[in-house]
Amino acid sequence: MLGLPAENETLVLPYSGKEAFQRIRRATRPLEPYLPLSVQEEEFRFNGVVEGGEFRISRKITRPNSFLPVITGKVAPTSKGCIVFISYRLFSSTLLFIGFWSVLTLLIALYFFLYENLYSYGSIAIGIGIANYTIALLNFRKQVRISSWLIKQTLEA
Repeated sequence: MLGLPAENETLVLPYSGKEAFQRIRRATRPLEPYLPLSVQEEEFRFNGVVEGGEFRISRKITRPNSFLPVITGKVAPTSKGCIVFISYRLFSSTLLFIGFWSVLTLLIALYFFLYENLYSYGSIAIGIGIANYTIALLNFRKQVRISSWLIKQTLEA
């Protein structure tokens, strides 16, 4: 693999860090299994944890999405507002999926190259591994764009 998909973003906001956390906290459903019905009915944009000067959230979804990023962030206060440092990473289960299939296709290619001397089959296995990684990377970037737009809408509204 060329590298693990990850992206970083920095937002400069004209209000305090406390206000930024309030906005994120209002849009985030806490990770508590038994919430009162009145709380469950509210509209949340994210699921996760917002506490201690940091947050770790993911976008609220209605159907499964393997390439949804985990959004982690820190807020640094400044004299005229705050700076929000955001990073987008894949969930560990998705990283395991990408790693497993990358290693498997590499082992299959090595088998065809070294043991069977079938270079066309080995090349097909390498191509499938590259296609798998490329599709994962493109889907991750698409989900990051959507999540970034939601974060910006939440913080700048």
